[in-house]
Parts: sequence; C-alpha cells; structure tokens
Amino acid sequence: MRLFLQWALLCLSAFAVLTAVRFPLRNKFKKTVSKLALDAAELVIATVFAVIVMAGPVFFRPLQPLMFALYAVLFADGVAALVYTVFCSVAKKEQRFAVAEILSAVFCILFIVYGTVNMQLINVKYHTYKSKKISSEHTFVYLADLHTGSAQNFSTAKKAVDEIKSSSAEFIVLCGDITDDYTTKDEMLNTFALFKDFGKPVYYVYGNHDRQGYAEYAHGRQYTPEELENAIISNGITILKDEFARINSEIIILGREDYSEKEGRADIAGLTNPDPSSYLIVADHQPNGFKEHASFGADLQISGHTHAGQLFPLGLFYSIAAPVYGDYEEQGAVMNITSGACGWRMPFRTSAHCNYEVITLQPVE
Repeated sequence: MRLFLQWALLCLSAFAVLTAVRFPLRNKFKKTVSKLALDAAELVIATVFAVIVMAGPVFFRPLQPLMFALYAVLFADGVAALVYTVFCSVAKKEQRFAVAEILSAVFCILFIVYGTVNMQLINVKYHTYKSKKISSEHTFVYLADLHTGSAQNFSTAKKAVDEIKSSSAEFIVLCGDITDDYTTKDEMLNTFALFKDFGKPVYYVYGNHDRQGYAEYAHGRQYTPEELENAIISNGITILKDEFARINSEIIILGREDYSEKEGRADIAGLTNPDPSSYLIVADHQPNGFKEHASFGADLQISGHTHAGQLFPLGLFYSIAAPVYGDYEEQGAVMNITSGACGWRMPFRTSAHCNYEVITLQPVE
C-alpha cells in the first residue's frame, strides 16, 4: 500500500509541475504548427524519461520514481494536447487553456489507472512448438521477472503461483529476476516458500537483479547471495548455473548463469550436451546468447529480462536493435521472450501485459 500511495503522490506532484510549466508555454505558442511541435517535443521528453528509467545509468536510481511519474503525465498530456490541437485546427476553433487542462487531466487519469492496474494482473500466454525429437506431448511453465517487492502486490504473485501449481505442467522454470534489489529478506523467503512441496520439479536460473548487485542504489543489501541460494534450495528448487538437468527421456534443460556475470558465466563452447538426440531447452534470463545457443544445438530458448519495454513506446524502439518480446527463430531453434510476470521499480506498466508462459511441446505430425 505504501508503494501505491507514493506513486499516487508522485503523479499528482508531476501533474502540478506540468500545469505550472504548460500555462506560459501554451500562451507563448499561438500558431498550430508551433503547438504541434510543442506537443511532439513533450512526447519525446516523456520517452527520454522512460529510457532513463529503464536503461539509464544506475546512479539515476534515486530519481527513478519521479521520472516514472514525469513520463506518465508528460506522455498522457502530450497525447491529449496533440488530439486537442488537431481538433481545434480542423474545427477552426481557438484553444482554451481550461479545456486543454481538463482534457489533459482525463488522459492522465486514464493512462495512470491503466498502467497501474495493468501491473497488478498476471495473464497466461500459451505457446505450442513441434519437434521431431518429441514423440508425445509435454507441457511446462516458465515465469520470469517477478521482481518481488518492487512493483506488485504479493497476493498477485501468490495467485499466479497457485494457478501454476494446479495446472497440468510437468515442470516449472523460474527464469531469473524472481527477486530484486528492492526485495526485503522476508519477501525473498516468502516468495520461494510459495514453491515448496510443489508436486513437480522446479528449476531456477539467476537474473541480473536476484543477488542484489545494485542494492547500494536501493535500500542496501537485504540478504546475501548465500542466503538467497539457501532459500531456493531449501524449498526444493534446483538451481542451474551452466548445468544440464534431465527432465524425462525426451527433454533436457540447460540453465545458464546470467549474462551480467561476465567472469562466472561459462563459454557455451566449453559445455557438452549429454544427449544431442533429446530436445534441448535453454533457460537464460537475458536473450543475448540466442545465436550461440542455436549453434550449440538448442531447440528452444526461454528468456525474460526485457519486460517487453514496460513503458510504451520503448518496446517498439528496442525491437529495432534486438529481440524484445515474443518468438524468434535462428538455425532451426526458437527463442520465446516473455514480457515477465511483473515489471520493475514502480507499479506502472504501459507496454504489454504481465504474463507467465505455458509451453506445450508436440511431435511433428
């Protein structure tokens, strides 16, 4: 509840600042072309804040909550202003500040409510892949980017885990960033306790946030890497760090150490597939190594990390340079990137929904 109150106050403060700045600017620019340029500039500035929040240097962490709020109100106001400017131009009417302010407030409220609610709902996405290596149907679930304590109610995560537990999945893969730099020790312990006595195998690979490598920019380290590892193992979860595990007679999984661990992550060329005839799943939190895994003989890679951009339109921009969300193919292999079961830092998401993935493997007919 504290996080949501902080978020609401930040949004109100950002809107107040926006109103104070916008009044003299709107009066200064009278021509339609100038107003359209101002509206477009506002959208660009909002996008810059989104980039800094999601991909900026770590020393910006203390300012990120405010930047989230500034992104939200600037983007919503920019869209509202653009709509109003175009409408007045077409209808040949003069813009009124009071009308613009009301329209901006409505757009901001709708945008903020949507993004906040969107972060609190975890959906299920279903995927089916076929292979000659599979002779009978198999189903499993993978979940990434839960970021416990960062942006979502614990009850939301518990509900999703309960759904997974009651599903027909043969095994579960936790694909990194299940915890976060902002996760307390109790939250960490309670999260992994959800998977105790799960009734089906649970595998885990590390993400770039789990071990609180950036905790100095948050609230300080809340638990050690050793405490994290003990909590995972004590709840019956198998950690895979550049290690293979046999799922059944047809499927093998390789769990990778996270890409951020430059010295600890093994070179894929130095690993040996224990059974190339089996269907090989590679679980790697970040989707960076897909080409190498495909060359190694992977049939399916499952990854997270990107949050599908989390803040619109980042996902669109990121997808120009690298895989972000959905299915990608390489040398006969498929990589599925989830949007994540949560987001990061603040309870706000405007790009894609929170998901966990249900994967069905079928034989080629």
